[in-house]
Formats: sequence, structure tokens, C-alpha cells
Amino acid sequence: MRLISFILTVICLLPLAAGCSCPATSPAPAPEPAPVPSPPPMPAPPPQPEPDSSDALQLASKFCPRIYLKGDPEAKENFQPDPVQLMIELSLLRDIGNPAFTEKPTVSDLLRWFQSDYYLDVADLDPEEDSIDAYKTAYDAIKENHKPTVYARVTEGRDYTIVQYWLFYYFNDWRNVHEGDWELVQLHFPRQPAEELLANDELPVFTAYSQHQAGQRMSWSAMEEMGLISGTHPAVYVAQGSHANYFTPGQFWSGLDFDDTGLASWRIIDPQQMDVVLLTETDAASQVHEWLEFQGYWGEYLGFSVSVLGLKFGQRGPFGPQWSEDGEKSKRWAQLEEWVTGLPEYPKPFWTSFLSLPGDWAKLAVFSIFSPANLHVYDSSGNHVGLDEDGKLEKTIPGALFITPEGTDYQTILVPDADVKDEYTVVADGTGSGFADIKVQIPDAANKAKRHLEFISVPITSTTALRATIKPEILAEVPVIYDNRSVTFRDKNTILQVDTDGDSIFEIESAPGTFSQRQATTISPPTTIPDDEPSAATRSDVRINRIFYEGLENKAESDEYVEIQNWGNEPVDMTGWIIINFTQKYPSFKFPAYVIEPGKTIRVYTNETHQEWGGFSFSYKEPIWSNIKPDTAALYNAQGQEISRRSY
Repeated sequence: MRLISFILTVICLLPLAAGCSCPATSPAPAPEPAPVPSPPPMPAPPPQPEPDSSDALQLASKFCPRIYLKGDPEAKENFQPDPVQLMIELSLLRDIGNPAFTEKPTVSDLLRWFQSDYYLDVADLDPEEDSIDAYKTAYDAIKENHKPTVYARVTEGRDYTIVQYWLFYYFNDWRNVHEGDWELVQLHFPRQPAEELLANDELPVFTAYSQHQAGQRMSWSAMEEMGLISGTHPAVYVAQGSHANYFTPGQFWSGLDFDDTGLASWRIIDPQQMDVVLLTETDAASQVHEWLEFQGYWGEYLGFSVSVLGLKFGQRGPFGPQWSEDGEKSKRWAQLEEWVTGLPEYPKPFWTSFLSLPGDWAKLAVFSIFSPANLHVYDSSGNHVGLDEDGKLEKTIPGALFITPEGTDYQTILVPDADVKDEYTVVADGTGSGFADIKVQIPDAANKAKRHLEFISVPITSTTALRATIKPEILAEVPVIYDNRSVTFRDKNTILQVDTDGDSIFEIESAPGTFSQRQATTISPPTTIPDDEPSAATRSDVRINRIFYEGLENKAESDEYVEIQNWGNEPVDMTGWIIINFTQKYPSFKFPAYVIEPGKTIRVYTNETHQEWGGFSFSYKEPIWSNIKPDTAALYNAQGQEISRRSY
């Protein structure tokens, strides 16, 4: 249509050049001059009729996804798939190269500023300065005017007939914060016209879901076997904030942080609740959908990204469905069959398309912290990954990786071939003030799943130390297992210990989830062994005599013990005292109400009880004291002061 308009205009201009008029057609009036130059309006072709009753729309509606948005009370999804009109209503149009330029856009004239150096910017808000609450307030003010929307495209490719479902979210409130977010669900059918697919009741061959830079694919039959299809509608579990799409619920490491869809509570948007808007191959020429031709950014342009092992996470609005950098067509739009070719098959994670990490991805343990702090991981053998006091990396866990994205205070430690039975301890030492998020995911072979643990918004300063030990015997909620595939379940019982003031005493603790302070049930010693002996003020006649470390009871060595004696002439109240393997920083035993008499000798056994020696036991199911390398036991009074220490 634009070519026809252009030819008619040229025909009319020719007589004008000769001094004649052409009353049938006249050129469009020039736009009013603006204070800041902007591109001239492009001529708008007449609107095309929308194919509301087309076979393509019927096909797209029949298989429209069922959307699961995280509904956990503590942390739920703030936004839904919305029409582009909502974003345009809330935004101004800006020019990357000309900060003074602003324009209030509308859907019908967005094409006037189609070039890629323009971007939509939510008015009066900045993702670097304003909170998510401010963005949500602006969103909530108009969201009731808009129905949840999915944009569908039906096209015949080389090998398949493909239905794409494009979903737009107003805000991406994940670890990389930005305005605007486009996601994609793609179904591949046998290559037939939509009319025949409907008449023959054909089903998709496979599906593909977008996840950050790539995605996953899964066969339709496998989805049916796992109960992921409701009638003809595939389930899409949406990660909170990032809006990455997943086939099953859970927590999934994505390179920068974990995507979390929730495990049990969702707001479900059924297809009947959504507007399915068909994008035909000619819609870009219509006023209704000319926004498709907008090559700029659907959100504020901040101009930088976070890179993790080569994976880039943008801190700016995304391009629209058709476009990528420099006005090039997006591969997901122009080469939609090729896009899915390289995607890994579920349950293999999307990042395996880019990263080559040691070991089996299903056996990878991930330890992350997001705060001004240094992260350390220890296994049950005392091997360690983390920065030493000089800032140099110490790495004695085989194959482990230590990652710190440039320009952030994030740290991630990856441990290959891991299992929760290895009993990992996570330690964090504060380097500044703020709030820490600690996230851990460890394979649990016994449950055929991955155990996921989080401590969120933990207050931290330069004197704070945090510690948590993930033990195999700590029971979490029952995992949901799909056909013995790797899934996740939450650890709700591991405790985070907190030393708030750097005195090496862990005074408070918190259960998993959002930080909730409570008094520590045990007083724990420092994370490092001091060079000096106990001071005169804390020295006592109660001392550790010996450590019997070569137990005789099979592999568990339950008959190991630490022997303690009162060498003085006065009884000593040991109520609340603690004995601990100081080398490993665990396990510890807290004495009940007990007074040790002068000359009395007692023992604390690994996993036996002997009343003749006081009846004390760590009740620990594995050996505590190493037979092959030095170990140290330390004894603390109820005030957390070190009383005695012995090594072998």
C-alpha cells in the first residue's frame, strides 16, 4: 500500500511542477516544527482488517498456554502478560543520542520513530533510583483497564507450521532490573495449513520456551506423560521477576541468579482469561500493529549489562519481537526454526548451550551470595573455596569455580560432582553494609532431586559473619518427582548462624526464607583459630586432656571422644559450655546443667553414651576427628570465651 501511495503522490506532483494543480490527491501537510528535531512522520497506510475469525486465530486460541505466576505470600510475581498499550500509556519516547528529546507516543503513531536509537521510558521513574514499589504503584493505577494478553503468530516454516506466543511484561524485577520484558512460547506442528491442522485435530510435535539468552525444548508427548498439558493448553511456569518460562516448577540456576517459579502456590491465568491477539505477516503495515516495526527498546536504555562466564544479562529494555541490535531482524522472528535447533532438551538447562562446566550438570552444586561479603564453601573433608585474607583465591575442592561478575558484589561458587551427603558449610564474611541474599542448591541423590536453600535480606556489615551447614539428615518438604527427572525442593530446616559484631560468637540465627532474627540456641565459636592461647582472664582449671581420634567401632568410629578434666580444687559450673571440632567448625556439643567436681574427668563421645564418663555425646553419625590430618578441639564457656584448646 505504501508503494501505491508513493506512486500516486509522484503522479500528482508532476503536473504541479508544470504549474497545474491536481485536486484528486495532495501531499500530506508537513509536521509542526519541534523544539528538538525528530524524524518526520511516516505516511500511514489504510488499516487492514483483523482476521478475528481466521483459522490461524482458532489454532492459536486452541493451544494458548496456561500461565502460572508465582503466588507465594513471601515473594510473588508482581506483573502479568499485558498488551503493549499499557507500556505505551505509561511511557515517554526518548532518543539515546539526544537526551533533550521527548515525545508522548501512541500505539498508532509509534512507527514514526521506528529507528533503533529510540526507547520507551516509564515517565518519572528510573530503575536505578526508584524502588519496585514505585513501579508497581504506577502499574496498579491502570492495570485494571487492560486484560492479560498474548500475541500469537502462525506461520509455515520449512519443516513445521509454527505458532508463536509473545508475552510482554511491564517490568523485569529480577537480579538485572529493567523496564519492559518480552518472552516467547513456541509450538511446532506438522507442516500443514492451519485449516487442516484444526480439521485433523493435529497436536504439536514439540514446544520451546524462552529463558534469558536461549531456552529449552520438550516433546509434546513427554509433556503429556508428565501432566503438563491441560486439555490442549501447555503449562508455562513463569520465573518470578525474570519471566523466564519453564516446563516444570522449581528453582533453576541461570548463571546470574536462580529463576524461581514457586513450588506450590500460583496465580493461574487460564487461556479463557486472556486476549489472544493474532499478528499476521502483514500486520506491520497496519495502524493496529505497526508497533511491531518499532526497532527501539521497550524500556529505559541504561547502556550496560552484567556478564557471567560470557552470558550477558542486560540492564535495559528489550527489543521487540522482530528486532535485535542495529535494526537487524531477530533470529526468534526471522529464523524461528533455526532458533530452536540448538536448544537443549528438557531437563538439560538452557545455559548448557553456552557454558562448558566440569562434571555432569545434574550433579552441580551452586552457592551464591548477593551482598558486600566474601563467600566461602567447605566440604566435610575441610576442602575450601574462597578468598583468603590477602584477597587471593584458595581452591582445594576439585574442579570448583569461583565467579565474581565485574562491577557487582555478587559471588558464586560452583562445585561439580556434588551431593548433599558431602555436608557443605557456607560461610560469608561481611565487607560492607547492606543486605545479603544467600542461595544454595545441592544435588540430593537419595531423593533424586536438588535441595534448594535461601536466606533473604540478611542485615550485614563489615563485622558480620554468617554460617550455615547443610546436613544430609536435615529433612525438607517432600520433593515432587517427575518421572525420576531432576527437580528441586526447599530446605526449610537448615539454620543460618549470625555473628553480628565480629567477636567470633554467633549470637543469633534465622530459619530459611526472609531473615527473621531469633536468639541462637547454641553459642558458636569463631570461624578461624586464633594464634594466641586463652587469656588469663578466661583461663580455667578445666582443660581438654586428650582427643581419642582412632575409633574402633567400624567406619562410624562412634567411640571417638574428647576427654575433659577439672584440675582445680573448686567445682566448676559447665552449664551452657560448648565443645567443638574447631578445624571443621562443626559439630558442636552444648553441655546441659552440669557441675564438674575437682579432679573429675569426663568424656564427650562421637555417638555413644557412657554414664561412667558423664553420659555426654555429640550424637553424630560420622567420625568427627580425622585419622589422617591434624584436628583441633576447643572448649568455650557459656559467655563464648575460649577456655581450652587441644590439637593432635
